[in-house]
Amino acid sequence: MRKTVLIFGVSSFLGSNLVEALGQDYRIVGTYNTTPVRVPGMLTVRCDVLKKDTVQRLVALFRPHITIYAGGMSSLSACHANPKLADALNSAGLTNVCSSAERVGSKFIFISSSFVLSGEDIVYHESDTPFPGTSYGSSLASSEFYVQKSCLNYIIFRSCPLYGRAFHPTRRNWFEPIETALAQGQQVGIDDTVLHGHLDVHILAKLIKLGIEKNVTNRLFQITSKDIMSRYDFARLYCQVFGKDENLVVRAQWPLPLDDSQYRSKALEKYNFRMDTKNAEEFFSLRMPTVEESLKATKKRLAS
Repeated sequence: MRKTVLIFGVSSFLGSNLVEALGQDYRIVGTYNTTPVRVPGMLTVRCDVLKKDTVQRLVALFRPHITIYAGGMSSLSACHANPKLADALNSAGLTNVCSSAERVGSKFIFISSSFVLSGEDIVYHESDTPFPGTSYGSSLASSEFYVQKSCLNYIIFRSCPLYGRAFHPTRRNWFEPIETALAQGQQVGIDDTVLHGHLDVHILAKLIKLGIEKNVTNRLFQITSKDIMSRYDFARLYCQVFGKDENLVVRAQWPLPLDDSQYRSKALEKYNFRMDTKNAEEFFSLRMPTVEESLKATKKRLAS
């Protein structure tokens, strides 16, 4: 009998791609709140993660072997504009799901972000204390802390920004507008001030699958490409790999929405989110790809 994986936020960019990656090996049940999604062979259920009783009843009904939290608010600007909602969805909602999973003995998997870090030009390790400068990062740092202190069977994947294609037209990934503009021969201005890793979402999905198969318990892994670069450099590299016109990519600055005056007063010329991945590479016996290698894997996947 196949194990059951319950994905909260299955209509999100991440959630929908996890369904594709895990669907052949696991029975998938997905939840959504306002954006219904239909995937052949998968049961979807509406659930507001902020309603604790509803979450508890749902988890008790399906009794999943693995529970994945892929919902929440992931836009830096949206979190900055509405920090209370960001905290509710990224922290309070996660708490409800995590505690409910704990009740039925379900392994809990949480996908966090490199934005829990401060962005200084250093190499960050899992043991470093998060010091986020954005509302988005703050909400995820609180969630990381809660999971590590309250859950008896968890895996946290602290990931660099992921790219790929969403399965729902209203949940497009940041990558898709860039891809569309370049395909149509349109000039696009892209940020050159925030540097981080870039990974195809399916690379993270494969690591999550490995974590489930190896029955990993109570670990935090940092997941990122070997190198870091701005989205401007990423877009130019995308053009090289996919045969698009690099001249369409122009340098721009997208202000990083810092949280308060304390961070704004320490604003950096460049923000670097360079994470050490030695623990993940040693544990899973693999080498994280470079951004170029990730893009080449994307091209091969999309062509198949």
